[in-house]
Amino acid sequence: MPSPRSPGQHRLSRETWLDFGLVVLRDDGPHALKADPLCKRMGVSRGSFYWHFDSAGSFVLAVLERWESIATDQIIGAVEAAAPDARARLHLLLENVGELDIGLYEAINTLGAQDPDAARVLRRVHERRVAFVAGLLAALGFETDEAGMRAQLIYAWAMGELLTREPGRKAFSAAQIEAVERLLIGR
Repeated sequence: MPSPRSPGQHRLSRETWLDFGLVVLRDDGPHALKADPLCKRMGVSRGSFYWHFDSAGSFVLAVLERWESIATDQIIGAVEAAAPDARARLHLLLENVGELDIGLYEAINTLGAQDPDAARVLRRVHERRVAFVAGLLAALGFETDEAGMRAQLIYAWAMGELLTREPGRKAFSAAQIEAVERLLIGR
């Protein structure tokens, strides 16, 4: 993998490190998130890494928080900004979720099974996503408990589908989205 460092660039930004960390995590797995090999791949000294991160552990946590921002905060924000009502937001959300990088998600799940701090980030992400869907369902008139149960089912379907779909398919099909809407959102 080529270095993301531009010619003449002296110090990498925190965001550059985090984005590189996401790529390495997806491509090489959690074991590859160590300072020395990352610095070598980036063509920089360890000081560049430690300028932004106290330890490899704090780097890993920051990488996960970057993923949370991209795969949760930004998607929720985009859905809220782009769709006028709860039903349209749910539809748009299902379309967007189908585009998530499953290789990265698998690596993060592996990391979560090995590291309690990573597990906490992963749990927080799951809870926030389910709560967002439950809020949309409540806006459609479902009672709180029913909205929560349906949100959990929608989320479980989406994550299960991402993890088990055939290689090369990058999104949920229109038929899948329609079926979820009919079975779990329709009244």
